[in-house]
Amino acid sequence: MEQKKIERITLNLIVFGTIVIIGVLARQTVLHYGWDDFSSNLIFVVCSIIIGAIYLNLQMVFGQLLSPTIEKCFMRFECYRNKAAVVESPIIHAELAENTIISEPIISKPEPKIEIETTSDTTEVVSTPSCPELNEDVAELPKEETTPSTINNISIEESNQPTEYDLFRANAMAEKERASQEKLDKVLTYTKQNLVLYLSETDLNRLCEYITEYYLSDSLPKVEQIKVDAQLKTIDIMHFGWNIGKAFGKPRLQTATFIKRVFAHTLRDSEISTIERKMSHTESECKIKLDSKIV
Repeated sequence: MEQKKIERITLNLIVFGTIVIIGVLARQTVLHYGWDDFSSNLIFVVCSIIIGAIYLNLQMVFGQLLSPTIEKCFMRFECYRNKAAVVESPIIHAELAENTIISEPIISKPEPKIEIETTSDTTEVVSTPSCPELNEDVAELPKEETTPSTINNISIEESNQPTEYDLFRANAMAEKERASQEKLDKVLTYTKQNLVLYLSETDLNRLCEYITEYYLSDSLPKVEQIKVDAQLKTIDIMHFGWNIGKAFGKPRLQTATFIKRVFAHTLRDSEISTIERKMSHTESECKIKLDSKIV
């Protein structure tokens, strides 16, 4: 290490001396051409700075780029490889020695033992306890006390419990929903059973969708007309409308308007008022009979 330090100091002194010599030569040159002292001194400083900067840049370039390339070229020669191996081996041994010293286990000293003499002239060996907590008595845990905050929390939880009114109302709403769904299912089943011979599957499913929307909504749904088989007459469609309107509890006028829009082709010659008036007539022959007991 000392040898390398001396070599580095010597190299820096040589470089510094060379820079000073070049600066002095530059100063003497400008003085020779008639420049004043101030200008010549300025030239000396500028030349020294420029030469120093060039040296530092060249040193960086050589260390990062040229040095690895030159080393690769020299590594081709066997004598240089042997020399490099000899230089690196002491460094490796030194690192191994340091790691060995660091990794040596720390030998713990045995716990001191206390000899106690008893009346029977026997010696007992007692090891000192490692935890002082063993000599302390176990304290009893304090009993939990009911604090005012706990009482308040219990009161809030009790207030959040549903009241008897809420329970009865929820049960009544659930029962109403169940009855409504059951009524709708029966009407849809009646529709499929009575019109399956006169409608295609697509039209029958679309009709069931219209009936569902008509039942669940207070206003009339937007529909596209459905054309039934020619076997069904006007009175059949009127009877069908009266049957589902009766099951749903809808007004006659509203039901008449609904079937007029859905079966516009079949009821093209009948006005809504006529449909409303003749929905429950039975004087003519028909395929769909009046049925007030669908639900």
